[in-house]
Amino acid sequence: MQHLQITFNSINVSVQVGDLVFYVSTYPTGKGFEFSNDQKKYFGPVMEVDGNTLVVEYDDINNPHSPPLTSDYIMFAKDQVVNKSGLKGYYLSANFINDSKIPSELYSVGTEVSESSK
Repeated sequence: MQHLQITFNSINVSVQVGDLVFYVSTYPTGKGFEFSNDQKKYFGPVMEVDGNTLVVEYDDINNPHSPPLTSDYIMFAKDQVVNKSGLKGYYLSANFINDSKIPSELYSVGTEVSESSK
């Protein structure tokens, strides 16, 4: 096992220790890039977040993929064992504002809320 550092210009604020890091090689399509799930490669779990730097645990023996290149797109996913539930809390307040000049209709609004404690 190795701990590898990846430094970004900016990093998503919701990345936390335990998140799973994946990457995919980029191929320009004119509008950015596209990829399918079978091209996604697992890199390892986040061990530390320090500013714009991630420390990722990389299993260089059992992982069939090499570490990502600087041109690869890096993404993360929440560990489903740790982050099972939806929003938590006692209440929810939402304001919907339409600043358009034309009338609009809101068809549906939905969310999943779990009570955090009693």
